[in-house]
Amino acid sequence: MVAFFLPLAGLGALVYLVTPISAQVPTVSLLIDSSTRLSAAEALNLNLRSVLSQVSSRKGATFHFGSTYSTPSSAEAAWTSNIFSTFFSAVVAENDCKWYATEPTRGTFTLSACEAVSSLAGAHGATFRGHNTFWHQQLPSWLPGTVTATDLVQNVIPTHVAGVIKGLGTNVSSWDVMNELITDSATTAMNSYQCVQNADRWPTVTADGGSTALETNLQFVYAAFKTALTNAPTTATLVYNDYSTGGSDAKDNCVFKLLADINANASIPYNRLGVGYQSHVGAQAGYFVPKAQLEATFAQLNSLGAKALITEMDMWIQANDTVDQRYQAAIWGDYLDACLYASNCFEFTNWDNRDDTSWITPGNGHGVAMATLFDSNGNPKTVTYELIARLQRYASGVSEMCATALGSSSCTVPST
Repeated sequence: MVAFFLPLAGLGALVYLVTPISAQVPTVSLLIDSSTRLSAAEALNLNLRSVLSQVSSRKGATFHFGSTYSTPSSAEAAWTSNIFSTFFSAVVAENDCKWYATEPTRGTFTLSACEAVSSLAGAHGATFRGHNTFWHQQLPSWLPGTVTATDLVQNVIPTHVAGVIKGLGTNVSSWDVMNELITDSATTAMNSYQCVQNADRWPTVTADGGSTALETNLQFVYAAFKTALTNAPTTATLVYNDYSTGGSDAKDNCVFKLLADINANASIPYNRLGVGYQSHVGAQAGYFVPKAQLEATFAQLNSLGAKALITEMDMWIQANDTVDQRYQAAIWGDYLDACLYASNCFEFTNWDNRDDTSWITPGNGHGVAMATLFDSNGNPKTVTYELIARLQRYASGVSEMCATALGSSSCTVPST
């Protein structure tokens, strides 16, 4: 198997290109095998909010189980409204809060689209999370431009971060302050700046893929987090968000070094910080983080006092058949369990609502684009039923079960 990675422009995601897609899929045991399965209509109309309320009660704080929002087509508007009223309890704007949408002209803020998503959350009794205040992609036309390092640190970043965060007010659970800074070629020998500089992305260079140095230290990171701390509600988690993370490898090592740097040099308390694990993964061994590794990473964060968040969960499968759909459900269920049973994970965000609106499309090495919790007609899938069952199980006070993605030879789900 030949595998390589390509960051997808404009989406903050990692595309996994695999040739060929023919890996063995294990037989798995699922929680829904031993429980009464809801009908599609029952699942769509299930008031999951009551279950999520019980989950929050057990965790001791609000558990935000959400999804992205983009303006739906007229045919999907009623479905979208219903799903955010009954199924998801949290909302994040897919694109409307990014730099190009919120400050299209320097110093002039256009927050209406971002505010609309926040208002939609409020109207549906849901919480809102902010994504994102700094990213090297989806920039306004005036950036990178000819902005100097000094201007960027002293003016551009503080003005933007403060303008967006203050403009969105207090109905926010967390903000992705910095997005995708760290190189995919990380080594454990790198210091925090090298972890960022080696990515060869603006603003450590004048433009992505450039060779002329711009930022030669992490003052731009400190500026963003300092401004966020000053302007965000005190209950909001300030997040560093990235892909291909959670597996306790060299890139994760860089994440922890960066977090320590932000804590020490920007004076951001660990109890205000969090790491967002995007979790754009595939239903194939090697293309997701095993549950035990994910839990170990969350525990390491917890030892510092920082939070863990699943921020952009979706998953392609190798074939549209029962075996692959069940494998997807097992992996996604393990990710949800890892968050549920971690004492520092309170946000689990699914990226895109339906397969027909997902950024994951066939023909890009993704296998089959069955990446969300609802199919192209808005109907729930095997993974959807499994997540409902996992949430219900946790809400009932039961202890954590085994890692289902290991296969039924290693993990047999107990009867319910």
